Amino acid sequence: MFLPLLVHRLWRLTLQILARYSVFVKELPELLETIRPKLEVIGFKNFSSISAALEDSRLSLSACVPALSDRVTQNLSESCFSHLKSALEIPRLYRRTNKVSALTEKDFEEVPTTASSYVDSALKPLYQLQSGHKDKLKQAIIQQWLEGALSESTHKYYETVSDVLSSVRKMEESLKRLKQARRTAPATPAGPSGGGMSDDDKIRLQLALDVAYLGEQVTRAPPSFQGA
Repeated sequence: MFLPLLVHRLWRLTLQILARYSVFVKELPELLETIRPKLEVIGFKNFSSISAALEDSRLSLSACVPALSDRVTQNLSESCFSHLKSALEIPRLYRRTNKVSALTEKDFEEVPTTASSYVDSALKPLYQLQSGHKDKLKQAIIQQWLEGALSESTHKYYETVSDVLSSVRKMEESLKRLKQARRTAPATPAGPSGGGMSDDDKIRLQLALDVAYLGEQVTRAPPSFQGA
């Protein structure tokens, strides 16, 4: 039975069951000795077949580990990138803030000075894995998942930021060509003195702050993150 509201708990239970099975089948001597008395009571004596069956089960579960790891890594990466892709919204926040008709002192205060809030949320899925499952999973497995998820999500983030910067550059070039075609006056200054930062430069600065802050977050994270 699948209950959407409990999907996170059901997924956690699935991982716990798989981990428990894996431990059981790896302890062949102990598990076999545990069930031997019960089988002897009913007259069962072919224990070699039981041992072989346990080994087959161990190998079968071991063969599933790579696929399971890939799926966990993919899910973690998608969770992180669901926040990082908010970089696509940054141009919308800063476009047209320097129009003369709406020019106020606030325009000069809108020059970005801190990273966007989405960066703080980007690494939370990885922290949750580290803190919530460190007692159930081997550190090497957690390390593998963290490295894979962080590598994949930051690569997508790099591509996203690159696309935004490319779009900003194309917009600038398009506006310049449009002004030249219409033979308009020089670009309207951003402030009374002709200074100030353009919308496009604000976008670039915000992205730079976000990328730098993400790097700081990774650096300040536990050693398992830093290794990624």
